[in-house]
Amino acid sequence: VTAGTKDYLVFLRDQVQQILDDGGSLDEAYQIDQTAYKHWHTYDELAARNAGRVFERMEFE
Repeated sequence: VTAGTKDYLVFLRDQVQQILDDGGSLDEAYQIDQTAYKHWHTYDELAARNAGRVFERMEFE
């Protein structure tokens, strides 16, 4: 679980960093393609929310 979770967070941070570097918005973070993680049982409930939270935290780093 730890390895998968870390990989997921690294993936999200990389994607969000690209959005921020391009001057993108929170709406774009919600659209990050996370289908590689669709097999996780909480994917439908949490994918967009997770991307949004990562964006909001990284926005001011």
